[in-house]
Amino acid sequence: MLDDLGLAGGLASLARSTPQVETEVDLADHRLPEHVEIALYRIAQECLQNIVKHARASSATLRFDVRDGAARLEATDDGVGFDTAATVESGHDGVRGYGLQSMVERAELVGGHLEVRSRPGAGTTLTVTVPLRAPDPE
Repeated sequence: MLDDLGLAGGLASLARSTPQVETEVDLADHRLPEHVEIALYRIAQECLQNIVKHARASSATLRFDVRDGAARLEATDDGVGFDTAATVESGHDGVRGYGLQSMVERAELVGGHLEVRSRPGAGTTLTVTVPLRAPDPE
């Protein structure tokens, strides 16, 4: 699907295929290396699954952009939120929960970083930033 639609199209399709939560999308149409697009798509997929399974959210926003030499994917929901200190500790080895751990590992595999901001009663924002390296001239 990513080959045909690109990351923006794939993310839009993913949002439409998750009817349990109304998802607004704001997606730049930038093409990235295939392995980065796959990682970001899978992270977005896990985010939306977590929103449906855990957040009890009525709405979510999925954003993607490339700016200042980095790709940035952000998922925000208006759900119940959670205590990040009890769930996400420093480093991926301290992440509790298979879904979050999987997202951290996918981000790190493409040289990126995942940040989770949440608190009980205030929803959750997950941001993945992946630096994009200029191609080697050789």
